[in-house]
Amino acid sequence: MKNRIPRPLCGDRALISAADDLAYEWDMARKAAALLARAHAADNQDLVNLFLEAFLLHARNIRDFLAWSNNPNDVIASDFVGRPVRVRMPLLRSRKVRARLNKRIAHLSYSRSRLGRHWNVGVLVAEIDTAMDAFLRRLAQVRPKLVKRLGGAA
Repeated sequence: MKNRIPRPLCGDRALISAADDLAYEWDMARKAAALLARAHAADNQDLVNLFLEAFLLHARNIRDFLAWSNNPNDVIASDFVGRPVRVRMPLLRSRKVRARLNKRIAHLSYSRSRLGRHWNVGVLVAEIDTAMDAFLRRLAQVRPKLVKRLGGAA
């Protein structure tokens, strides 16, 4: 486990702005997954590739938001609720998927071509939605006004 450096407190304006960015990430992950399904149905490989990459980018951002970071510039869930948020994301946080996701999305590497190309997007979307719902339940206890900004009911 990394040494956890205390995070600076964020003001309301910073958290509102970050909540809007998080809402965007979650919305785009869902939309990209839906458009990916349509592209598969239409057998349009170019669109499949575009929507898959978009989905994976937003999924990675949400995964990282729900984790810990010692970088004070990273927006993470604990900034909103004052402590780490414990959510289950067994697939997105698995060592294998984490490595694939990081190399396929963020790095042009020699090992990239050997990485699996198939992603179970339906399972990943469900995992993201479940984790975000758990975060929203915790957020509703400490900052209920921000829940609506994220697409939840307060």
